[in-house]
Parts: sequence; structure tokens; C-alpha cells
Amino acid sequence: MRTSKYHYAYNENKVVIDIRNVSAEYRIKHSFYCISCGTEMVAKLGHKNIYHFAHKSGDEFCSSETYLHKLGKLLLKSKFEKSSTFEVEYLRDIECQKQSSCPFYSSECMEHSYELFDFKKYYDTCAEEQFFNNYKADLLLSDSTGKYQDAVFIEICVTHECTQEKQYSGQRIIEIQIKSDDDLYSLITAPIKESKSIKFMGFNRISKIKKVLAKRNLFRFQLFQSGAAYVSNFEEMPTCDVKKQNTKSILELNIDYGYIGDVTAYDYGLITAINMGYEVKNCRLCKYQKFGFETSMSPIFCCLSKKYGTPAYPKQSDAGKCQYFCLDNMRIHKINKELPHVPISIVE
Repeated sequence: MRTSKYHYAYNENKVVIDIRNVSAEYRIKHSFYCISCGTEMVAKLGHKNIYHFAHKSGDEFCSSETYLHKLGKLLLKSKFEKSSTFEVEYLRDIECQKQSSCPFYSSECMEHSYELFDFKKYYDTCAEEQFFNNYKADLLLSDSTGKYQDAVFIEICVTHECTQEKQYSGQRIIEIQIKSDDDLYSLITAPIKESKSIKFMGFNRISKIKKVLAKRNLFRFQLFQSGAAYVSNFEEMPTCDVKKQNTKSILELNIDYGYIGDVTAYDYGLITAINMGYEVKNCRLCKYQKFGFETSMSPIFCCLSKKYGTPAYPKQSDAGKCQYFCLDNMRIHKINKELPHVPISIVE
């Protein structure tokens, strides 16, 4: 004999009764019957085991799968018809509201968030075993007024999932996996929320919510009056929504690190500043300088140091007081050819 513990049963009026609501007095006055096989049950209200309904003459011929499947439909249908709301929550994609104008927008500029919907605002009918577009639903939510043409399928999955044909039919389906009647209790006392055991298929995943999302980490270029400049390193890259960071800088730029090749973010920042009309004197731009590595951190060597006594390894800002400073127009021209492919924005 199996020892399945059922927490729900019909009373003599075929009303679904939760064992949690059965008292000793109620048990005396009422009869109970199995939701699956229809045979009589008894309410067990002992002190050793949890309260449950048990078949009066054994449950050898009762299917727990049928019990859970029928119970799921009964409880959810009752919830829809008796409650003022029928809420569901599922994941949707929130896109950045600046995506159309932001030079840094990419697929990662998105946020996944649960959104709550009350289906009673759209549907007024919950029908059991109803056909829609040639597919049968365990429960079908629809609008009798015809204002909302699409329906929602609610499928109770105990052992068998929806067929692949049904899953990819384009119908909006909520498939709820049930392993015990305890799983159903949370469904009738809280919103139906997407999870590993509750799948939402065919629903629109793009949210109507729009907000600024700080998802991109970018190089921050800062230019100073002296001609010196600074670029944040990988550990210090701010997100795209961070405002101006240094009160002494005369220009700050965000530069997308993902597009940087042989030329550094430092170079792109300097050339952008020149193109914007800033008078930039920086040894990095001088045609008489050389550097060992293509990074802004490598020391700059002045080729005129032996001939004219200029500092061999000058500071960036030394260009402002150097009479021999001369822009390397060939290098600037080369960088300008690459610049249109590098997303850059001015930081306000």
C-alpha cells in the first residue's frame, strides 16, 4: 500500500478543502472525497504526522499524478475566479533609454528584471481543457469582450512537459511543474513567478520600462591646462554614467576600450582635444619624441636632448615651455583616420 499524503480533498459539496483549514469539529460534520479517484477519504489530524487526507479503503488504485494535475487546475481556476487579481512575474529585458544616441551602446547595455502583471486587467475568463488555435490548454485565460485577442495557456506539468510543437507554436504558455501539492500552495498565495519550475514561453521579453543603465566600463581621458593628460587604467575605469571626475581638468572624455588597437586611449584623447579646438602641447604629440612601447605609461625620449640639452625623458607638460615643440602631423593624420571607428563622448 502506498503512503501518499494528500493535503486537499473534495467535501460533500465538491468544494476543494485544504487540510490546513480542517478542524476536529469540521471533520465530524463533513465527508471528504478524493479529487483523483472520487473514493471516500478521512481527515488525519494526529499529533505524530502532519495533517493529511487518506483514502478510507487504501489508495492502490488512485493516481497521484492525476490528483496533482486535477488539483492544479482546480486551485488556479478558483484563484482566477475568486480573487480580485491574478498576478504573474517573469523576466524582461530593460534597454538603456540612451541606446539610440549613445556611441557605446552594445548588447550588454541591458538589464534583466522581473516585471509584475495582473492578468485580470486583460482577461475575464478561465476555461478548463479549452482549445485555442488548434491547441488544447489545461487552463485558458481569454477575454470575452474580444479586446485582447491573444489568450494565455496555463499547463500543469506533473510528469510530461508540453510537446515541442506546442512550445514553439508562438502561443503564450505558462508551464508549471508540480511535484507535490505543497508546490501549489505557494501558487495560490503569491504571484506566479518565473523560475526553474515555472516556464514562460512565447511572451514578449522587451520591457517598456526605459532608464539609463550604467553597464559599460570605459577609459576616462582627462586633459589639463598645462597640456598634461591622464587616462584611467583598467582597474579605475568608470562606468558610462559617471560625471566629470576632476575639477581641474579642462576636458574629460569617455573612450571605448574595446576598439583600441595600436594607438592608445591617451593618443585618441589628445587628438580629439585638438580636433575640438584645444591648443594641446604635449610631448606625446611632438615629432621629435620616441617611446619604447605603445602605451601612455612608457617613458618619452626626446631626440633633441643631446643636441639642444632638452630633458632626455621629459614630462608631458614640458612641451608647453619647449621652443622646439612641433606637432607630428603625419602621426596625427594617421590617428585621425582611425578616430571615426573609436566611440568617444564628452563627459559633462
